[in-house]
Order: sequence, then structure tokens, then C-alpha cells
Amino acid sequence: MEFYYPPQESKGRYRYDPTSLKQQGPARLFGYIGEDSLVAYIAERLQANALNQGQLSQPISLFLQKTEENQLKLKNSWVQLNNLLSSTNFIPDWLEFSLPPGESFSRDFIQDRRDMTLTLTLAKLAAQMNARFSFGSPTETAKKQRQAFYQTLEGLGRSRPVVSLIHEREGELSDREFARQRLAGCNPTVIRSLQASDQPILQSVGGRSLTLANATEVDLADAAAANRLFVADYSFLKDLTAAELQPGRYVGRPTAVFYRGDSGLEPALIRLSSGRVLFPPQMGTAKDDWMRAKLMVQCADLTQHELIAHLGDTHLAMEAFAIATPRQLPQNHPLYRLLKPHFRFLLAINQRGNQLLLGEGAAIENLLAPTREASIDLINRAYREKSFASYALPTQLKQRGVGVDSGIADFPYRDDALLLWEAIARYVEQFLGRYYPDDVAVQQDPYLQAWAAELGAPLSHDLADAFPQAPSWLPSELATQVDLDLQDLPNYPRVPDFPTAEAPGRLTTVQQLLDVATQLIFTCTAQHAAVNFSQFDYGGFVSNAPMSLQQPPEQADSIATLLPSPEQELAQMELTFALSGIRWGQIGFPDQAPSDRGDLKLLQALRQELSAIERCINSRNQKRLQRWGVDYPYLLPSRIPNSINI
Repeated sequence: MEFYYPPQESKGRYRYDPTSLKQQGPARLFGYIGEDSLVAYIAERLQANALNQGQLSQPISLFLQKTEENQLKLKNSWVQLNNLLSSTNFIPDWLEFSLPPGESFSRDFIQDRRDMTLTLTLAKLAAQMNARFSFGSPTETAKKQRQAFYQTLEGLGRSRPVVSLIHEREGELSDREFARQRLAGCNPTVIRSLQASDQPILQSVGGRSLTLANATEVDLADAAAANRLFVADYSFLKDLTAAELQPGRYVGRPTAVFYRGDSGLEPALIRLSSGRVLFPPQMGTAKDDWMRAKLMVQCADLTQHELIAHLGDTHLAMEAFAIATPRQLPQNHPLYRLLKPHFRFLLAINQRGNQLLLGEGAAIENLLAPTREASIDLINRAYREKSFASYALPTQLKQRGVGVDSGIADFPYRDDALLLWEAIARYVEQFLGRYYPDDVAVQQDPYLQAWAAELGAPLSHDLADAFPQAPSWLPSELATQVDLDLQDLPNYPRVPDFPTAEAPGRLTTVQQLLDVATQLIFTCTAQHAAVNFSQFDYGGFVSNAPMSLQQPPEQADSIATLLPSPEQELAQMELTFALSGIRWGQIGFPDQAPSDRGDLKLLQALRQELSAIERCINSRNQKRLQRWGVDYPYLLPSRIPNSINI
């Protein structure tokens, strides 16, 4: 294989943010392209450092804070101007100063986003108008604004959350629906089989039997021995202190245990943060107490979903690959041609997420119970604790004990996702097999090895051009203060255990390369679709899954005092709709058709296989509708974008 070297300017445009080193989380793009932009970065960091150290007088501090607010308004104005100009013949990169060329949203995408934003604005205004003229209780106000929000969406051709219809039909969050959402809701990545470490939960109930919904008695110890118990565990929240929760908001660290019966899962018990264990109402628990316990689980589940399953495990985990690929691979390299379409708009949407989700006063700080700092720390710790290989669908299903041999017969996420994984794996094998006939070909490809080293080798081995460099006119003392004079880089890699823990930073076999590429494409397509486009259906009806509670369930007098205020509920509906309101592109259909005839032929074969998968999932969904009254559309290939772009 003969390639051109990656253009040197690509390495200058794609650099890593040095501030992310202190957080030890996912690698992030340095969003200051060009010398003028670098000067702005230096000024912002010096200002922030001075404010944090209290070195400025109050008038100057207030002035600088006002300046920062105006800078943010200016950035938002550029976004709005992009939206206004999207109907004209212009190039979005003209108004983008923080992304490398070609990484900005396209005009068509901006038009779609503008249309979605208009729909959302009208729905929000209708909800606010109804709330303003509501003189009942907060519960009544929330109900009226919710109805107005949904009705406006439906009037504009959109749909209300699926789960709201289920609640209307069943009157509440039923046990049946509570269990179903572990397998087909917005976060199907938590449920796992009971493990030895879970035995204290069973011991705490003293060998008590479980009474099922049909009045059948089940011995919990026997059920555990028969692999019929499954767990939704949220212990990742266990280290949160009271100081890391925002005033007036709460999220617990519950554990829910489910029994696998002949008709599927049903809840067996819930252990609250306090250690108290509750059983379903048929075993004597007050109905309100049980519902509050279920809402504690739902809140913890949505917190885990937003921070880790969605934001951390897809958007942020893929950013390092979106940066390293143009830095190390020539554009005609087979791996570049295979992967680059699946990184389309990833850097742009992640940069937008910095403002809308992760920034000060943004959605995470406004809606979740943990503080912004605590939330970011949860993301970073989860990222460092997870090896690259554990993202692979077959691996994570096996590790969780919920594979096809687990006894769970109907697991929509698992069953549909495996079809897509296998199709992508076959496509990758055929694509890369033309260039890598044996392991030696992989080992002797210098571009491939440089790519793997940048991602998996310790950062202490990094090249100088990986991070922005201080300009010659900046004094060394100031360069150190703004992280532009990195002397001692840490000894951990950008991507933990990439591609393997045994040989980090080096690809040694063809199968290893195939596994890596399959995993990246699956994450950027099917995995993101599963956890993203289900958000509004399950989180857009706040009574089903609130992003925070107002107090611990044990202290709440009623469900109403547990749920967020009407204002918070509207903000959650707004966010979940915005995060899932655009479907741009489709898997198997990149923006630009491949120029290589062999690439195009393989892509056409993939499309045919995806069409067959579509028919299979549609058939499954008919059966799901008959059984549950709701289908699982999130992994229909026609609804899966080709990249993470929303």
C-alpha cells in the first residue's frame, strides 16, 4: 500500500485540550484554531485563574465576569447567525473559528436544527402560557403545561413520549412497565445477572420468599441458584457526598432486583440508599412507598444514562478517535476511508454539548442532582475504569450475564443490536481484508501503528504537536499557568487499554484491527441511536423518570413532593426533545459516496443486509406491540444515523 503522509497542517488543527489532563477523563479537542484564537484562549485562562485565586478587586472581577458573559452571548450569536444563513448558499466554516475545516455542521443540518428549534420553541411557549394561567396545585400546573407541550408537538407533526401513553393506559408506572424499561427503555446498559457480590442484599432479607404478581411463592435463594435474579445497580453514585448534591435536589444509589419468570422480568425488591429493603405491594408494602422507591431507581437510572451511557460512553469516548484519525492517517488510507464518515459532525456536536450540557449554568447543572463538578467527575471516573474492549456489544452482554443464553427471551435492545453488530463486523472484514491479508501487514503499517500509539500508548510518550504550544512571545511562567508548557505528561493513555491491556498502543493482528473498527462503527451508529433517540420517549414524561428528586423518598410526604417543580419538569421535557429531535443521515449512506469502486460495492452490500435487518426488526416489533403495547424502533436501520451528530 502506498499513501501520502498526513498533511502537517492537520496535526496543527487537530490538537488535544491540555485542560482535560487534570480531569483524567476522555480526550477533548482543543477548540482554538489559529494564532488569534490561541490568544483568546490565553486571555480566558489567565482571567479564570485570577478570579479563582481571588487576585482581582471586586470591581475588576465583576467587569471580567460581565466580559465573559458577553463573550458567551457573542458565541451564541454566531450560532444564531449560522441558523439564519442556513437557507442561503454559504459555507458554515466561514463563521466557525473553533473547529478544524470541514468539521462544522453543514447547511442542511443547520436547517434541520433550526426547524426542530422552532418546533420546540412553540411547544415551550404553549406550555408556559398554560402554566401562567393555572391556579391549581403544582401537580395540576405540571399536568396542564405537559398537555400543552405534547399537543403542540402533535399539531406540528411530532409525537408525544411513548411512555406517557403507557402511563395513561395503566394509570401509573406499573411494575410490568418498570421491569420492561430495563430491557427496552432509554438505558438498557445497566441490567445484569446477580453476582456473588450481591449476596448481602439477599442475606439482608433473611431468606424471605418472594410473592409474584400472580401470587406464586418463590424462594429467593433458589431463584439465585437457578440464575433467575437480575440486578439494576447504581453504586456508581455511592461516593457522592451531601456537598456534591445541589440544594433542593436528590439522587440516591438504589439497587433493584428482578425475578425472571416465564413471562419476563418483574421486580422482586428495591434496596434504598439508607439500606432499607422494600418488596412489591402484594407483599404488604404500602403502594405509595413502593412507587417512591421505583422513582428513586428511575432517577438514578436516568442520571447514569445522561452522564455515562449516553454522554460518556458514546459522545466523549469517541472524540479521541475523531481527533487521532485525521492526525495520523492519510485520507486515502483504508482505515481513514472506513471510519471518517462515522465521525461526521461528532466534534461539532461535542463542542455544542460543552455549552449546552457541561458548561456552567447548562443543562447538567440545571437539571441533575449532582453538582456540575461532581457530574464531570462521575463521567471521568467511569471512563478511566472502563477498558476499550468492554465497549464491544458481545463483551458487555457476556460480562453482564444477559446474553442470549441468559434465559431472558425478549430483550429488544440486545436482540436487535446483535443483528447490527454482526452486519457491521462482516462489512468491516470485507473492507479491510482487501488490504491486510495477514498479521504482518497490520504490524508493518506505520500509519496504523502511529494511530494506535497516539490512542493507546502512555501520554508520557506523546509527540510535542499533540497539544497546543505556547507562542514564542508568551513568558514561560504564564505559559505554565495556562497549560501551554506541559513538562511532565501523565503515564496513562488517552483510551484505557487500547486496543488491549496486554499490548496497549499497538495493533498486532488482523482480528484485532477488525474488532476495533467494528466497535467504533457500532458505537457511532447503533449504540448511540439506542441511548439517544429513546430519551424523549422515556425522559420526556417526567413522572416516569425524573432527572432529580426534590428529597429522599423516605422523607417525601407524597409523590407530588418528590417530583421536580413544574419549571424543572418543563426544562427536562425541553432538553430531552432537543437531544433527540433530529435524525441526520442513515447508516450505510454517508454524505459523500465513496470514490473507490470497491468501497462502493461493499457499501451497497451492507445496505442490502441492513434492509433485511429492517424487515426482521419490523416483524419483531409487531409481536412486541401485541405483547407490550409498545415497540422498539430505535435500532431500525432506517432510523440510525451514520454518525454521532445530535
